[in-house]
Amino acid sequence: MNNFWKYGLVFLGGAVVGALVYKNSKEIREVCTKALGGVMDLKDKAMEAAEIVKESAEDLLAEADAKRKSEQAHPAGAAAVGA
Repeated sequence: MNNFWKYGLVFLGGAVVGALVYKNSKEIREVCTKALGGVMDLKDKAMEAAEIVKESAEDLLAEADAKRKSEQAHPAGAAAVGA
C-alpha cells in the first residue's frame, strides 16, 4: 500500500470519527469527562505517593548525615559501640 492510500484511509477514518463525535457529542462528552476525572484522581494519588517517598528519603538522608557527623566527632566512641 503506497502512502497515498494509507494517508487517504487515515483521513477517511478521522472524518468518520469526527462525524460520530459531532452526532453523539453529548454522550461522548460525558464519557470523556468521566475518563479525565479518573485520570486526574490517579494523578493526585501518584503525586501523594511520590511525596511520601520523598519525605521518607529526606528523613533517611538526615538520619544518615547526623550519624556520620556524630561518628566524625567521636571516633573512639563509635569504634567501641560497633565492637
